[in-house]
Amino acid sequence: MKAVIVDDDEEICELLACQLQLLGVEARAVARASDVLDTVKRESPDIVFVDLSLGDADGIDVFHVLRDIGFLGALVIVSGHPDIVLRHARDVALRAGLDAKAPLKKPFRLQDLRGVLDEARSGPAANLARVLKIVPDGLLREGLQKDWIEFWFQPKVELKTGLIKGAECLARIRHPTAGLLFPGQFLPSADDNDLHELAIRAAKAAAKAAALDLLDGVPLRFSINVSTRNMKQPALIFQLKRIRDGAVRPVDLVLEITESDLGGDSSVCQAFATRAVLHGFKISIDDFGCGYATFERLRHTPFSELKLDRSVVDGCSGDRCLRNICVATIQLAHGFDALAVAEGVETQEDAAVLADIGCDIAQGYLFAPALPLKEFAAYVRAP
Repeated sequence: MKAVIVDDDEEICELLACQLQLLGVEARAVARASDVLDTVKRESPDIVFVDLSLGDADGIDVFHVLRDIGFLGALVIVSGHPDIVLRHARDVALRAGLDAKAPLKKPFRLQDLRGVLDEARSGPAANLARVLKIVPDGLLREGLQKDWIEFWFQPKVELKTGLIKGAECLARIRHPTAGLLFPGQFLPSADDNDLHELAIRAAKAAAKAAALDLLDGVPLRFSINVSTRNMKQPALIFQLKRIRDGAVRPVDLVLEITESDLGGDSSVCQAFATRAVLHGFKISIDDFGCGYATFERLRHTPFSELKLDRSVVDGCSGDRCLRNICVATIQLAHGFDALAVAEGVETQEDAAVLADIGCDIAQGYLFAPALPLKEFAAYVRAP
């Protein structure tokens, strides 16, 4: 492995580089955020260690540089700041599409560093980082043209009953050398036409899954993601409608738009959502709690699902602030006669709290990760 250390403390750089060398990792250190771009492009590291305080700059500046060049390796925050600051900084990195691992708190031990490296070697982006290093432009287009696209299904479970109510349809690329690639690795560089075609294929995948009649006559609700960049294209809704209406079995399609979409050109988003509802689709507002949508814009969007972002769900059982945000969001959803859906549920404790405060649906690793269609079918049919 190769690493780049971004820290303005020379002693910390020397210590971390020495420890990395003991663990078989070649390291290069830079002291200024302005040097990160050239160094990462030149070194093509598998992992970048970033201090949050860098003199006149800070770690957030580094996150933006890594995001803009499509860095695919692991990111580790190394800092002496309080845990809550580290958590917020990691959230910023994750929302920028970076593979941010658990922070390394100063002072750290060799065994802590070893654990971080083990996680980086086994993470979903690890193989891609070794093969591609930087995301090539047009990766999604190539995947579409060469039929590398797969659609996996993450179950959505009713918390009150434990019954499976549907699934979110998620795209993957099966790259011939880099292996399985995730949306954060190929969507940022995609153009509008590629995203349009991806939505069409997602709808077809949902129709194929619905045709299996996995619950013996009880329909499942399938969600697909729609990019805000495609909302100005009226043809998209009519193409999705033809797929839905021409399916072997009825397919209940939910179109997911992100909260950040509401913060952009709200008139475009409102028109798209209204047209979709007129043609029998349901609208879900995804990633709620991590964007900047106003309540006024919610009022003008005909949605039937409000999805709590994983950043406010994960740890809500032990964090009073997160729990209060979940309570407020669930009440907001129900006030609009919409379902509250929690994403990223990973522990029984969080699931129990969410059920107790009235959340309707949950999805996350506690129940199942996204699964290929055959495995998803087996999961649904299992007792």
